[in-house]
Amino acid sequence: MNFDSLFNKTVEFRNCGLVTYEKGNVTVKTVVNDTDTNPYGFTHGGYLYTLCDSLAGLVGYSLGNYVVSLQGNINYIRHATCGEELILTGKAVHDGKTTKVVETEIRSDDRIICKCTFTLYVVGTVEKE
Repeated sequence: MNFDSLFNKTVEFRNCGLVTYEKGNVTVKTVVNDTDTNPYGFTHGGYLYTLCDSLAGLVGYSLGNYVVSLQGNINYIRHATCGEELILTGKAVHDGKTTKVVETEIRSDDRIICKCTFTLYVVGTVEKE
């Protein structure tokens, strides 16, 4: 599978691009669109959470597993607005046989937008291509 089919499998995100992809560490960038904002013009919380959840799944994939989210916790710190570039980073902090724990962060410039922690459940092993 390529990046687009993995990251965009359940939700379509426009303008997403893979920056780095290493075992247990993934970085993605995107640009906030007007459809990603709430009525106040700030990034919608659900949009940010979905980006982080999708990124956490991609980190799980980088570890060699298909995963689903068991639990997710997000801390919204600042907002972003339409046109801002977002950098998403995901890092595995626990790589168990049945569960993974991944921390994600979204930044715009040097500002932290949000931080998340996900517990992922392993549902399969990625076949070597």
